[in-house]
Amino acid sequence: MTEVVSEKQTVTVSLDVVWQGSSGKHDARMSEISMEGCFIDCCLQGMTLGESVGFKVRLPAGPWVSLQGELTQQEYPIGFGLRFTGLSVEDRKLLASVVAAHGGASRTEHLRIAGPTVAAPFTDSTAPEIESKARRVLVADDDALTLRMMRAIVESEDFEVVTAQDGREALRILQRDSEFSAAIFDMNMPHLQGLDLILYMKAEERLRRIPVGMITAEQDPKVWDDSLAAGASVFLPKPFTPPQVQMMLRMLVR
Repeated sequence: MTEVVSEKQTVTVSLDVVWQGSSGKHDARMSEISMEGCFIDCCLQGMTLGESVGFKVRLPAGPWVSLQGELTQQEYPIGFGLRFTGLSVEDRKLLASVVAAHGGASRTEHLRIAGPTVAAPFTDSTAPEIESKARRVLVADDDALTLRMMRAIVESEDFEVVTAQDGREALRILQRDSEFSAAIFDMNMPHLQGLDLILYMKAEERLRRIPVGMITAEQDPKVWDDSLAAGASVFLPKPFTPPQVQMMLRMLVR
């Protein structure tokens, strides 16, 4: 049986948001979401309807993802509504997963998203198979325990793992090897930080295609913004769980 996810179906959520508009950067909370847009609980001033708003939202499984929206509603001082803009196919899959996870659709059935049928939200039982390509992932973290944990989790997804104990070792690996499905870096490492590695990769044509995820205990939204601007795709705050890493990996390689 196929479940149709309504574009207008709105569900109640409670998700952390960091948004950026003409009035500056703000921490907030998302209280409603649909496939069309969302409502953010935050006192809004100095913005006009139709203005573009960029924001990051923390998904229920842990990762942060970046989205864009157009201001469609203001309810001062309660908050404001956005209509999503520039959504990719993967963005729509993630939105469908969030809507379904909050009661918008059956978690055990399939979701139809504007055409092709795709698998239901990312869980161990319903997660879609990742297409086999290079099936190799570079993981860099200066904490030995975290590195062992990451290796075990990524290998459980049938990927070969290449590990680096700090940023300099990761750089040396990238200088001689570009055949990776994804790279996952700790943000703060000795010698070279995760941001430095991203900047190097995006400047090299042979490495530019590799999607990069960041794991971090850093709470400063500006640091996240700098990494996103440099080319990071997904953030996963520490501490994390194996299912959160699995979801992050699937988001990167698909």
